[in-house]
Amino acid sequence: MKYLVMARTGAAPIPPEKAPDLFKAAKEWTKTRIASGKHDCHYMFTQGGAGFSIVNANSHEELMDEILDYPLYPFLHWEVNALCDSDHSYEALVKLWQKLAG
Repeated sequence: MKYLVMARTGAAPIPPEKAPDLFKAAKEWTKTRIASGKHDCHYMFTQGGAGFSIVNANSHEELMDEILDYPLYPFLHWEVNALCDSDHSYEALVKLWQKLAG
């Protein structure tokens, strides 16, 4: 299953003395996940302090473990959305609307 995982700053302040090491660890963590195929992509928003990944996980529990492992986890607010293939979604919507139209 694929998930859109978004994170935004503000859950707790990052201690300034730990910030450089935490960001370096987060960068390496992300690069490893993309190289392994665990994540399809990872982007940061231009205003800073936030970003998103497309994450591949076999269950909600596996996804939770993945998020909890992120070095910056305690400092972020998280939003997770399960994703559905667009071809499947459009076909299902066509069938639904055809059914509703009678």
